[in-house]
Amino acid sequence: MWNKTPRPVLSPVLVVDALGMSSKIDLCRDPVSLANLATELDRQYHGFKSKVPHRFVVVGRKHVFGTRDFSSLRLNDMFILYTGRMVKDLPGRYLVASSILYHQLLQSGYIVRGGLGYGPVVRHRDLLLGRGFLDAYRMAEKRSKAVRDVCGILVSPSLYLFISWSEHWCRLLCFYEDHCFLHPMGISDSEMGEFDEDRILRCLHEAGADKDKLKATERFLERLEDYDKAMVEGSRTRELTGWKPKEEREGPRFAMVVEDPMHYDDWVSVWNDFARVNDRNYVTQDSEL
Repeated sequence: MWNKTPRPVLSPVLVVDALGMSSKIDLCRDPVSLANLATELDRQYHGFKSKVPHRFVVVGRKHVFGTRDFSSLRLNDMFILYTGRMVKDLPGRYLVASSILYHQLLQSGYIVRGGLGYGPVVRHRDLLLGRGFLDAYRMAEKRSKAVRDVCGILVSPSLYLFISWSEHWCRLLCFYEDHCFLHPMGISDSEMGEFDEDRILRCLHEAGADKDKLKATERFLERLEDYDKAMVEGSRTRELTGWKPKEEREGPRFAMVVEDPMHYDDWVSVWNDFARVNDRNYVTQDSEL
């Protein structure tokens, strides 16, 4: 049978590990309990897909039908979100979808660690291939020492440099140890309620997170630099990028320009290249990157 050659599409990609999944599976000692777990996971998956910000969506009792802005896969303890076609503001809308999944998995008793990437992907039968997936996977699984144990969603340089720099989207991001993360408290859902520092740490503790993950995440929540902190003169974000609000600018509007946004696999490389282009030196913070 003749099959059409699949066409790659530039896509934001979310990869999330639900680290408590293996423990839940280990507790299923008989077929009935395993079937009940599968039913629970299906219910959670349906709830997540119903909240994804499609341009148009129909939610049924068992299925969710939406536009091709978002497609999803599950691989045991891994959730993957990608797109079948690019539309306006899609990278920003992935920040919203990622925040929803992050909170939903926390509330459901999982230890959440993930990555948001950007690049070409192609879906062919049961395969998802492309740099976009690898970019997100590296942010979730191949992190630097300074942020390895943070239970949050790390944003890749590739995706960050394609997001529209508006206050609306920037409030869903934060910086920590010179890495960009999805803001863990950037949005709240009417059904799940607000997630603050205490609730996030409580969810992780109840899910069985070890002391390294709890300590790293607590430090992250205490020290992250969000939009409001970045606006303050002397912030780390200003120091790294040279950005200034319009009230303080004397020249043209700031633009963060690098040679190839999809070339970078880590944030240190971005800051080194950005400093070189702007005749500056990149100096790390006290913590080892």
